[in-house]
Amino acid sequence: MNAFTRRDLTIIPVAGDNHIVIACDSCGAIGIKDGDVFRLSPRCTAKFTARVVLTEILCSGAKPVSITNGVAGEMCPTGEETILGIRDELDNAGITDITLTGSTEENFVTSMTAFAITAIGTAKENELKFGRASRGDKLILFGSPRVGEEVDLDSTGFYSQIRQLLPLQGVRELVPVGSKGIAYEARSLAELCELTFKPYRTKIDYIKSAGPATCLLILCTDSLVDKVLSIYPESIVIGEVE
Repeated sequence: MNAFTRRDLTIIPVAGDNHIVIACDSCGAIGIKDGDVFRLSPRCTAKFTARVVLTEILCSGAKPVSITNGVAGEMCPTGEETILGIRDELDNAGITDITLTGSTEENFVTSMTAFAITAIGTAKENELKFGRASRGDKLILFGSPRVGEEVDLDSTGFYSQIRQLLPLQGVRELVPVGSKGIAYEARSLAELCELTFKPYRTKIDYIKSAGPATCLLILCTDSLVDKVLSIYPESIVIGEVE
């Protein structure tokens, strides 16, 4: 089995040209237990953690088919709240045909909220959006890096944008940005094709954490830039690959 990684994803070729795509994200010290550093309900925390992995799967071109949550805490109330948060995000994303499973810690009492969420998707080889960068392609940023208290708890993610952008001819890749920041994701995207990321001078902080995927990178051909900006006028061109 020749599994390989692309960005934060693990890709496993299976029968024929089918592929399994796996995304995982963890969260710790965010909750309402005594040891938590940032106060937020487990339900809300799980919603945003689920958003990260679902966004990664969808941006890859795969279809999510399963979500697993591993809760380092009791089922009631933390595990139950985590499940509700995941279901909230699935509803928000318009995803209904998916299997949800998980596990909790029932042997010991925990003083800090912690859990990991894994999403699994499937795709044909020609559906995967990886390693398609070409010299001269432009990088457009949608959203802005936010973390902690800066995150808009009423935000709904980029699901509609992903579904609109993926089929467009000239869109090479979509990359959600999380805790590693814009510059890291842009460089990784370019390096996959043995190219480099040339940032433009903007007011955007390219190093700052984007928390639970609060912004999205759109790699597209130069000829498609004006169309993307007309569809999403709040977006900005932040660089190119060379």
